[in-house]
Amino acid sequence: MTAPVGRAVAAARERLRRQRARRPWLDHLVHAGGHYNRAQGDLLASGVTYYVFLALFPVLLLVASVAGFVLRGDVVLEAQLIASIRDAVPGTTGDQLAEQAEGAIGSSTTLGLVGLAGFLVIGLRAVDKLRAGMDVVWRGRADPPDFLADRVKDLGALLGLGAALALSVGLTTGATAASSELLGLLGLDEVPGFFLLTGAVAIALALVSDVLVFLWLLKGVPGNPVGVLRLVPGAVFGAVGFELLKLAGNWYLTRIGSNITAQALGGFVGLIVWINVVARFAFYTASWTATIRAIERGRGFSPAAAAPAPPAAPVAARGLPVRRALGLLGAGVLLGAAVGRRLGRRARTRDDDPSADA
Repeated sequence: MTAPVGRAVAAARERLRRQRARRPWLDHLVHAGGHYNRAQGDLLASGVTYYVFLALFPVLLLVASVAGFVLRGDVVLEAQLIASIRDAVPGTTGDQLAEQAEGAIGSSTTLGLVGLAGFLVIGLRAVDKLRAGMDVVWRGRADPPDFLADRVKDLGALLGLGAALALSVGLTTGATAASSELLGLLGLDEVPGFFLLTGAVAIALALVSDVLVFLWLLKGVPGNPVGVLRLVPGAVFGAVGFELLKLAGNWYLTRIGSNITAQALGGFVGLIVWINVVARFAFYTASWTATIRAIERGRGFSPAAAAPAPPAAPVAARGLPVRRALGLLGAGVLLGAAVGRRLGRRARTRDDDPSADA
């Protein structure tokens, strides 16, 4: 039994070696995976998952408090805020969190103080785990601990990430509304297939917004010395993958929430799993970016210095050219639009025929 298994493994390795030699993009993915494993990316993602999940609750309290002060008496804006919470957290878990936030808007002052304190304590810990993990991915080790300096770094990273997310949301919301209004003024809203165009525009804007977030994640959080332009392919890679993860997470959490045996805790367990997958993908994106040939060969900056990489088949280049990054971005837009349309059609089918899930 041992000999046939050994021959099969050897044949599989040889086939992978030949495929890596023929396909630079595959070689890059495998090389990034090896770097991710050497950096213990799964362990790093576990620490981030724990604190991010805990931080969700003070964030919701803080959002409810701000909503209570700013949106008090404005029913329309309050409804938009609740809808944005449902969109941010996929599945029935998002519906439950939105309902809790809606019910807590009335207690603005108390919730605001509690939420702000909890957000600062837990949020800074989450950013600390994220920053330390990114340092390990990029430099092979975390910086020596310094309580005061680390807290300042974490606060700056948290504020920068919040600003990137706010800019992302503002760009997506404002540009989507403006594009829909412009298309309506041009009379294109009556054209068959108009929903595909608006959906593609929305997904394209979401991808651009995600690129901004991943640029900060790759550049600002770890204090990366690599130039922003050289990090753009990695940010595009992360943005496309994140949008696909959002679609998969929405489907997964919806299925978990519709299961009677999982309704009690299934939504929260599914949310933890989804956060962990996103955290792992964030560290893999950093590994993918760090192993771009031009970055990896940078003077005095070798992310693989902590542990020698296994020999790989020679290839022309591991880096993803800008034109391929743009092609990946376009492919993500088209794929996202198609999958989103299919999921929407299935959701409408379930609404029309309740026996479909039986």
